[in-house]
Amino acid sequence: MEIAFSDAKNGETTCALGGKHFHSAYNPSREAEQFVARLSVPFNPSAVVIIEPALSYCASFLRKRFPHAMLCAVRTCTFFSASDGAWDAVFASCATLSEQLFSKLGEETLCSALFFAWQPSEQLFPEASGQAWQAIKAAVLKSRDVLATRSYFAKRWMKNAVRFCAHLRHPALLRRGTGDILIAASGPSLRSSLPHIAAHRTRFFLIALSSALLPLLHEGITPDLVLSTDGGFWAKRHLECCGYDITHIPFALAAEGACPTVLLETQTVVPLCYNDGIEAPLLSACGLPAMGAVRNGTVSGTAVEFALTLTSGNIYLCGLDLAAAPGFQHTQPNALELRNEAHDARLHPKHTRIAAAAFGAHGSLAIYRDWFVSASGRLAQRVFRLSDSYPFVHSLGKIQDIDWTAFAQNTAHSGQLFPAIEPTEMTLPDPKHAIATLLPNVFATNAYDSELCPVETLMQKRAATESERHAYAEDIAQKKTQFLRELQGLL
Repeated sequence: MEIAFSDAKNGETTCALGGKHFHSAYNPSREAEQFVARLSVPFNPSAVVIIEPALSYCASFLRKRFPHAMLCAVRTCTFFSASDGAWDAVFASCATLSEQLFSKLGEETLCSALFFAWQPSEQLFPEASGQAWQAIKAAVLKSRDVLATRSYFAKRWMKNAVRFCAHLRHPALLRRGTGDILIAASGPSLRSSLPHIAAHRTRFFLIALSSALLPLLHEGITPDLVLSTDGGFWAKRHLECCGYDITHIPFALAAEGACPTVLLETQTVVPLCYNDGIEAPLLSACGLPAMGAVRNGTVSGTAVEFALTLTSGNIYLCGLDLAAAPGFQHTQPNALELRNEAHDARLHPKHTRIAAAAFGAHGSLAIYRDWFVSASGRLAQRVFRLSDSYPFVHSLGKIQDIDWTAFAQNTAHSGQLFPAIEPTEMTLPDPKHAIATLLPNVFATNAYDSELCPVETLMQKRAATESERHAYAEDIAQKKTQFLRELQGLL
């Protein structure tokens, strides 16, 4: 059924579907103005997202009422694209809408956004509108979870960054190459590929994610680089590798990540910096060179983006299942499993613990998988998922799954120049003094309020009255003062 366009009584364009109007047949602009005026908004939105605004008559009135908000439209059909210019951003309602919204707006904006639908469109396209609402719900829930994670881990990340800069002794950088890179994750599919990795070891630069380090070492495979970005204690466990000699292995570590202090003092470390947190000024103050990294919910996403900057060759992902498995969720041996199995008992057996881990993994793995699917369009030319014909439960969008036979054919050429470690010199004999001098100056500004107090900062921006904003500002200032003392105590 086609959309019928016609002139309204006041001369503006209106339209209808099956005799039911998207806009008033008399005065569409007046209708839109009244619609916007009736919106009940008890907070200050950072973005306004409307589902299928049709001919977009409401855009100018929304911009007048919310002059500082980003105006976004979600299209559930393709008939009204001519009016897309009225919006700051336009999204198509499709399978990746949730990831599009999160990527474009971010968790803070989504958690302080106003969402509503143009009611005639919602009635005429109920199924498409329902799908759009589900995608918006998923994006907001993801944003809530990310914000909660930031709120919980923000202090830990800052402490990690201070500890990282204070104790790092052997910094290095990586020189770009042309050879292929294989990134080893620790999903169950890695197990069957370990013999192939050993057999083809000279054909690629091997980056091991921290959880894959122990399985590789157990099979006598030494990675060229170990990459870790996680700020939790479990990441530190993966880097301890008790019983194995890792002194000759370089590490690429996010400054805000967790790692053993002895590793910082004795190993060659390539500092990774997201350039959006306190680690950037800390690294600069200590004279520590760093390589840029892209923040991602999963270390495998950060590793892919980082690998793409290290070479002009292909990137192969091994052990990247991103799906809950019926048994162990990681290829064994696994540092956390070795720790957890010590607490297994008759009333709390291993099978119960493993089953619970499988159920708990579904949500986070789906989020990580969605990122790869949404980014697969730009990654597919150079990124491949590699396995020994493993029956993956989920695809990664346009990223092709290949086996080791195809890999051997793709890398048959010789003369590859792999990325190389280039040690750098420490410029400061005592970085702790530089950190102690920097911290009070940093905390005197509000540059990192959203990092240290993400929830309070968001609520301050959302506040509709000056008294509410002032109360949140006092709360933030008090927490910053208390935390500054904690950081100074680390030094």
